[in-house]
Order: sequence, then structure tokens, then C-alpha cells
Amino acid sequence: MGIPIHGKGRRRRSYADYQPPRRHQGPRSDPFRIVFYILLIGAALWVYLNPDVVRNVFAAQFPKGSPVASTIGQPTATPTQSVDYAAQAKQSLDAGLLDDAIANYHKAGQAEPNNVEYPFQEARLLIYRAALEYGEQYDQTIQDAEDAANRAILADPSDARGHAILGKIKDWSDHPEAGLSELQRAVELDPDLAIAHSYMAEVLIDLDRWEQAQTTIDKAMELDPNSVDVRRDNGYILESLGDYASAQTQYEAALQLAPNLPNIKVALGRIYRVNGDFQSALDQFSDVESLYPNNALIAYEIGRTYETYVGDPNSAAEAYEHSVELDENFVSPWLRLGMLYYMQESYADSASAFEKVMELGVEDNVDVLYQLGLDYVNIGDCAKAIPMLTKARTLAENDDRILDAINNGFETCSEPTPTPRKTGGSNGSPAPSPTPAK
Repeated sequence: MGIPIHGKGRRRRSYADYQPPRRHQGPRSDPFRIVFYILLIGAALWVYLNPDVVRNVFAAQFPKGSPVASTIGQPTATPTQSVDYAAQAKQSLDAGLLDDAIANYHKAGQAEPNNVEYPFQEARLLIYRAALEYGEQYDQTIQDAEDAANRAILADPSDARGHAILGKIKDWSDHPEAGLSELQRAVELDPDLAIAHSYMAEVLIDLDRWEQAQTTIDKAMELDPNSVDVRRDNGYILESLGDYASAQTQYEAALQLAPNLPNIKVALGRIYRVNGDFQSALDQFSDVESLYPNNALIAYEIGRTYETYVGDPNSAAEAYEHSVELDENFVSPWLRLGMLYYMQESYADSASAFEKVMELGVEDNVDVLYQLGLDYVNIGDCAKAIPMLTKARTLAENDDRILDAINNGFETCSEPTPTPRKTGGSNGSPAPSPTPAK
């Protein structure tokens, strides 16, 4: 603010000499002001003397883990920080480290909650991670992805990306019709959004609308052939149609765009083994295992490759054993171990594996019941074998292969002194691989 000069020859007044105009001061003994100060001091004193009450009020209002509670007492993030977090997320994604990328996109979204890009990317990468999971862990990741997608929509309901990723998530949570509805909304908002068409094609395949799915993925490819998601979804659609050679081409193109993306590597590994390139399949799975050494699903996929495609039951058993070491509640490797041990005539080990399968909730599966029953027969424990075989015979219906095996078990147990067969450890002589589980 400048000081005006009134006429020539008048001395310029220094800023140091400037005094603001005096204001009329009211009476200092204003009773309302005194009451206000007394109340303010009293309230501050009450808060000071009752910290537990105040803490409980805040805990009820902002439960632990809520976005607001997690920011109480923390420095306020800024849009500039969101850019830094997003850059870190991109670096982690390029390295194939999904967890780090997801965490940084989440931080970026907290720093700039009105930016759709960050929760959209968070939801997208959570879907990628779900492809490496199963069971309750998968369900939780899908729920986290849906929460992120809803934040993207909340940030800007007119941005098609939030609706598009929510549509894909709905499909992955076994609600394809709801997913289709969201994707139709996304296409209405932005007809040229390639991923909206790509995600919709995946939903249409899951709804058995084959021709419409093909037309829709073709549209997505026309809009953006350099999208990792479009290439991945095209591979999935071709794989579902049984065109494995073309599916391999699409997955390879996706991997060229994102060389370390683990979900693409796993999908490509599965296609390689179907197409007979077992070493390339194992290479893809090993690459993912190096990034995620504690992932039981990857160890299981390695076991499946050795068992069903390579025909190496010993290496398969080793991989399955590693899988259940990582997660003893993972049913699939226990099931395969039971089959492998049985084929190797390691009946005690096979029985232990199938007992674990039943303990984990698979109690009415005819294959598990009759295999466990035959294990008990072969180790000479007919008291346990008979109930298993009886229940299996009820479920087998007209499957002559299973019924013949069950009848042989009953016949063995009807002998005066059933003779136990070999019950050695898992290093018994190898046998041909059993039929792969569906």
C-alpha cells in the first residue's frame, strides 16, 4: 500500500512513520465478551481434563481404518504429492511390483481425491492382483477394487473410466449382468473409450454371448491396439473360444507393452503349456515366482505344469508340497498330492492329503471319497474304508470306472484278513500322471 503525496515540496512521509488511523474503541468491559471468554476457557479445561471421553467420541465418529481416521494427526497431502505418488506407482508397476503400485496410487488418491485417474488405476491393479489369488484373499481384493472404483465414480460421475472398471469388477465377482449395466453406462459417457468396450467383451463372453463379444473386442482393438488391457482381454476371449494360438499372440503383445506384469505372465504361461511349449510356460511362472516367492498359486501352477503337461510327477509333487507349505489351507495342491501319492502307491501319504482336503470343506466329492476309501483299503483299515466307499457309491451313479474301483475295495475288505499294500513315503516309484482336475 502506497502513501499519497499532496503537492510539490511536501516531504515524502516514510513508511516507517506511517500509523493506521485510530479506531473508536468500545468499552473494554463488554459483558457478552467476558461471558464468551469464560465459556471458551471452561470448554478448553473440560477437554483437557477428559481426554478419554474426547478420544472415544472421535473413535465412534471416525472408526479405525476409515480414510478420515487414517489422516487424523497426519500432515495434509497436496496435489503435488499426488503426482509424486503416481510416479512411484508407475515405477513399481514397470517392475511388476503390484502391491507397491497399488499402495502409491491409493496415497495419490488421498492427496487429490477429485482426480479420477488415481482410484481408477488402484482398482485396475487390484484386479491384476486378484488374478494371482484365490479363496478369501481373492474375495477381499475384489472388494477393495470395488471400493476404489466407487471412489473413482464419486470423484467424477461423468468420467467413463470409473463405471468401466466397476463393470469389470462386478464381472469378476460373479455378477456379469450388473457388470454389463455399468459398462453400458461407460460407453454412453464415452463411446471411444477402448477399455470400456474391452471390458464389456469379457463380460459378454462370461454371459455366453460369443458373437457380440467378438464384435465388441474388435471395436476395442480398433480404438486402441496399444492398450495392455485390450490385448489381455482379447487373449482371454480367444482362449475362451479355444483359439489358443491366437490367444498366445495377444498375450505376448500385452507382455511387450508391459514386460513385467505378473497377471499377463501367468495367463501366457497357461497358454504356452496348452500349446505344448512347456519350458516357456515354466519360464513365465518362474519369473512371477521370483517377484512373488510366497505366492502359493504360482507354486501350484508350476506343479500342474510338471504333472499334467511335462509328465514329471516327482517335480510336480515337490511344487505342490511347496504350495501347501506357503498356504496349508489351499485345497487344490492337497487334492493333486493325494492323486500323485496314490499313483505312486504311497497310500498313507495319499490318505493324509485327502483327509486334509475333506477337512477344508470338500466332503461330498465322489473322487475324494472313493480315493480316500481305497487308500484306507490299501493300508488295511477297512473300518474307515467302508463308510467312505459306501458314500462314494451313492454319489457315483452310473460311472462304471468309479463303481468298479469301489466294488474292488469292498471285495478286498470282505476277505478274512485284508493284506495291506505298500505304504511308503512320497518317494515311491513314479507312475503316469492322473487325469487333470477340472
